[in-house]
Amino acid sequence: MSDKNNDQELEKTTDATADEVTSETEPNDAIESVLADSVQFSVTFDDVDDEGTVDDGIYSALASAETGATDETSEAEADAIASANASAEVTERNAARVDETLRLAKTDHKDALAEHAEPQGKATDPTMTLASRIDRVLVGGGSDDILLKTYPTFALNKVTVAGPKGKVNILDDANFSCYSGHAYALLISDDPDSGITADARRRALMGVMSGLTTPASGTVMNKSANIVELEPVELRGHRLGIVPQLHAVQPNLDAEQNVLYAMNASNRNFLKPKPVIARELLAKVGFSEATSGVAVGTLPLVQQRLVAIARAISTEAEVLILDEPTRGLNADDEVTVFAALAKLAHTGDPKHCVIVLTASREIAEAADTLFKI
Repeated sequence: MSDKNNDQELEKTTDATADEVTSETEPNDAIESVLADSVQFSVTFDDVDDEGTVDDGIYSALASAETGATDETSEAEADAIASANASAEVTERNAARVDETLRLAKTDHKDALAEHAEPQGKATDPTMTLASRIDRVLVGGGSDDILLKTYPTFALNKVTVAGPKGKVNILDDANFSCYSGHAYALLISDDPDSGITADARRRALMGVMSGLTTPASGTVMNKSANIVELEPVELRGHRLGIVPQLHAVQPNLDAEQNVLYAMNASNRNFLKPKPVIARELLAKVGFSEATSGVAVGTLPLVQQRLVAIARAISTEAEVLILDEPTRGLNADDEVTVFAALAKLAHTGDPKHCVIVLTASREIAEAADTLFKI
């Protein structure tokens, strides 16, 4: 009788264990189904039989082990655990293949912004970032740096200067733009049809460009400022450096005193002693005579022109306007003067905007850009 009761208890225990195994197996199947739907890759596991059904023995054995239904591991359960370990290894290998596929997809992905940033057909370094390409444009020089600036350093916008007594205009819609870091030449010529001479045009240009003459129409701009709206001390004491043909220097003063004369007239403050700055500026333009003790009027003409250029930049003017700076010089002296102007335009901090008014085509063609007036 006791054996029969024991058998009945064993059957009840077995049925209860089977129910628990079934209840834990079903959620596992549901989780596997959700994971399979969320992954867009085909993954194969070793615990699928030939008929395409999943072997529940693995999960039943694991569930029995977790619930403590048996105290000792049977041979079947040991096989099931070994099979589960093998399945885990297969899962790891498949996950590794998925990660590798994702890395390859990222590598092959093309940067749409980089494609639009460079013109079609222009070769670029694929490893160069967008920031690097922008930096290259900013420091590269040429036309690109001009396109990125909002305002020209100096410009005439449709400037007209009327002739005497209402006659034909001396300047008619003069229009050009100039930028720092470049040397420009305004090639001025006679106009046989109107009878306006090159000298008349040159004087009219110097008048409106220096702010001494107000144009009949149009504007003369230094960046965003209309120069007719500026105070003379601000315009000619800081913004513009003017080198006229006549009275460009004080002939009775030496070179250093000439530069100091312009610095004092500007009412500006300087970080270093003014005599030190004056000597540095004279050296910068290539002045080769004694800087003090010798009147400039006694020096060669080319050295007088260099002193005039040093005076023009002594007030930290960014725009340098010169009226026939090489007139009366021989070929070697012309090269000396123009080399000094090119150095001011292309080197140093700040770089200058150099504008030369000339009737000589040879001189005009030596500039970076030529405008015909």
